[in-house]
Amino acid sequence: MNPMTLIRETFVRDPLKTTLPNAGVAKVTAPTTDEEWSVLKWELSTFVCEGEYHSGLRRVLSSYLTCLDRETQPAVWISGFFGCGKSHFARVLEYLWRDLQLPDGASPRGLVDLPEEIAELLIELSTAGRREGGLWSAAGTVSGGEASYVRAALLGIIFKSAGLPTRIPQAEFVLWARQEGIHDPLSGSLAASNRNLYHELRNMYVSTPLSEALLEADTNFASDVKQAKVQLKEQFPNRADVSTEEMVNLIEQVLRMSSTDPKKLPCTMIVLDETQQYIGTDSERALHVQEAVEACCSRFGSHIQFVATGQSALAASPQLSRLRDRFTIPVELSDSDVEKVIRKVVLRKQPDKVSALKAMLGECSGEIDRHLTGTTLGPRNEDRLNLVSDYPLLPVRRRFWERVLRAVDRAGTAAQLRTQLRMVHEAARAAAELPLGTVIGADFVYDQQEISMLQSGVLLPEKAGIIKQMRDGTEDGDLKSRLCALIFLIGQLPSDLKLTANTDTLADLVVTDLRAGSGAARQRIPELLQGLIERGDLMQVGDQYRLQTREGSEWEQNYRTTLAKIRGNDATVAADRTEALQAALSGVLKGVKLLHGESKTPRALQMHYSEELPSVDSGAIPLWIRDEWTTPEKSVRNDAQQAGTDDPTLCVFLPRRGHDALREQLAGAAAAKEVLERRGIPTSDEGKEARIGMETRQRQHEGRVEKLVQEVLDEAAVYQGGGNRVDGVDLESAVRTGAEASLSRLFPRFKDADSSKWARVMSRAREG
Repeated sequence: MNPMTLIRETFVRDPLKTTLPNAGVAKVTAPTTDEEWSVLKWELSTFVCEGEYHSGLRRVLSSYLTCLDRETQPAVWISGFFGCGKSHFARVLEYLWRDLQLPDGASPRGLVDLPEEIAELLIELSTAGRREGGLWSAAGTVSGGEASYVRAALLGIIFKSAGLPTRIPQAEFVLWARQEGIHDPLSGSLAASNRNLYHELRNMYVSTPLSEALLEADTNFASDVKQAKVQLKEQFPNRADVSTEEMVNLIEQVLRMSSTDPKKLPCTMIVLDETQQYIGTDSERALHVQEAVEACCSRFGSHIQFVATGQSALAASPQLSRLRDRFTIPVELSDSDVEKVIRKVVLRKQPDKVSALKAMLGECSGEIDRHLTGTTLGPRNEDRLNLVSDYPLLPVRRRFWERVLRAVDRAGTAAQLRTQLRMVHEAARAAAELPLGTVIGADFVYDQQEISMLQSGVLLPEKAGIIKQMRDGTEDGDLKSRLCALIFLIGQLPSDLKLTANTDTLADLVVTDLRAGSGAARQRIPELLQGLIERGDLMQVGDQYRLQTREGSEWEQNYRTTLAKIRGNDATVAADRTEALQAALSGVLKGVKLLHGESKTPRALQMHYSEELPSVDSGAIPLWIRDEWTTPEKSVRNDAQQAGTDDPTLCVFLPRRGHDALREQLAGAAAAKEVLERRGIPTSDEGKEARIGMETRQRQHEGRVEKLVQEVLDEAAVYQGGGNRVDGVDLESAVRTGAEASLSRLFPRFKDADSSKWARVMSRAREG
């Protein structure tokens, strides 16, 4: 492939000539405008029937067909994180079910690229529909309409799909008019005076034109217009909810009206989108949903199938668990399903370009394989299978984007598929006219999410300003802005990813020219970052960089000043070290439980930290603990030897290991703690963020202290009285072994009276 081949030339769909008509957001609702029909057509033609989308369709359709001769149909529960494509799946499912012809004559089943297995199931469904009253469906968001009432919300969805008004009184009127055979004359009469029946129904109790047309269509309805208005109010009272019996009666009227055979019911699917959002934590709502669905299944038997969506599996909460007995067909969408959609809809490559793309990426494999090694986002074996399909996005960066999107979505409501679909499409557009070998920088996600992060408070305006002002049109300015954006994003990610904002990580994520590699960037980045530190825009902690606000700089200066003071105070550091060692020892030795002899008499350890020989009069095994910061090991061994072989004292020696590192981390933890106590609880967003950063720093220092102290304990020595060193796989086992040996020294005549029967003797003595 020519090196000057443009990236756009490799795509099946040129990103500069295509758009996402729905902006990545599928709405489960009936289209009414030309634009909405166009969006539906695009959603159907780009549906990726693979993975769980494929198996989900198979389970839903085969289950319905299998259960047609049974009493009821099991319901379907589509689950997955926000934006994984639940609504998209549900919408496509509904239109495949009904196969309603689009205005341009296209059929949903003809638009979707279906596997043969699914196509055959749909043919079988159509055959079943011809035996019954045809195929019909209704779909909508259950939280819409009369959301406070489950029955009314369900009716609203069904009414709308049937072309009826969504409010109960108006829908009842239209159903009555159809049954009486006066609907068309009534509508025609109003149309003759340039009025619309459904518009007049909005004010049905006071609309004079409606009453006049009604009297013209049905002379027996009332004696005059005034009486007609009264009759309308009495016959179709204004109510927001109905009883369960009234609900199923109204649904049956709609199904009969929609049936191809008045004597039979159609094969019906009801899609209730966002059901979990509607239920929330309200157990009563969950009960009402359950009752409404059960009532419909009981009345309409195996003709009707319900499909509902939610972020969680039904077992995930007490509220949802109420639905488990009815919604027994799970469709669980995941990350891998999102990735398949993106690769097929946006990044799909022309077949004749694949081999050349593979060759180019193979030539650049050295650069690609070094990115984010040692982190959980780093290269994986399966990445090679997706390099071509993901290009110009690298798999490592795709994983980075996924984690960033979740991290900055504090409310947990961002839509993963819609966000990624839109973002990858924009990335493909941005790279379209660049030469082959160019990839999308990982910082692209920052620009795409900047506004939403500002709105949610994840990104402070001051930090956004710092990143923006660096873009001065120069190459260095743009690179500095990109580096700061990445530093901010990395700072939002959880620590378990093992991803830190150091120079190597930044170079891995910022490089865009695979052929040139990241060598030049790795040389340039440290100098640019140092300049930003000197300006006060960044701070450096170890080898990591953090974005700095004005107030954050004040906190940082306080920390540095306090750290210098504590570093110079040997007594403070020594006291903190002793406290850390003693706390760690207590944690390790709390597992040592001593049971003496056949009677299993409990014995205790007594920890002793003084330089003076401990007493043996307490009845506990003395544990004389000293460290090399204050006592040389030779002195500890000598004390053990001088004590003699009859002395029960155990001498524990803690070696001086990692002294400088331990001192630095102790001082850092103390400095962070002092700054937090002194500055208190801030009220500004910048102050709150600075405090969170200082709390994180304190935890990091404390974690490193624990690790360094554990290294000291791992090399600790235990000496028995007489000078022999006690062996053990670790400190706990060595102390236990030594303590068990010391029991006979502390209680030399215990064996004379020891017996396993003492417990029985004492019990009988108490009983008299």
